[in-house]
Amino acid sequence: MEQENDQFFGEPISVYSRQQAIEDGVLVDVSDTKEAKEAGFKIPVCLTIGVYELVKAPEGLEGLQDFTGRLWDVLYMATFYFKIARRKHGADPEAPNPSLVEYPVIFQVSRTKQATVKLWLCFNEYEGFTIMKPEEY
Repeated sequence: MEQENDQFFGEPISVYSRQQAIEDGVLVDVSDTKEAKEAGFKIPVCLTIGVYELVKAPEGLEGLQDFTGRLWDVLYMATFYFKIARRKHGADPEAPNPSLVEYPVIFQVSRTKQATVKLWLCFNEYEGFTIMKPEEY
């Protein structure tokens, strides 16, 4: 079947690797952070630049929120919803991992306002996890 696809589609016009995206600043690798490890990530996890910008605390929230706390929220909620999605597949260890999990995160946007943002946790068995906004897919 793969040979048929190669004949149908031909050689790729271009290839853009995950490593290139990290080097270009399109993805931010947070795999080695304390927050990723504590949230339960054992394989690589990256944020898109859009999510990375959400994690940065807005001006005016100094002393109320910081980058590490907001990163923890994003990563913890990702693992929480990923585990729920896994349970839906049953207890079968052979069941496939869900490749896309949507989940909400509440961000403080000012001292008096919050916003709920939907994020996607995407899983690729060759590259690991990527957390993105739906519009970045």
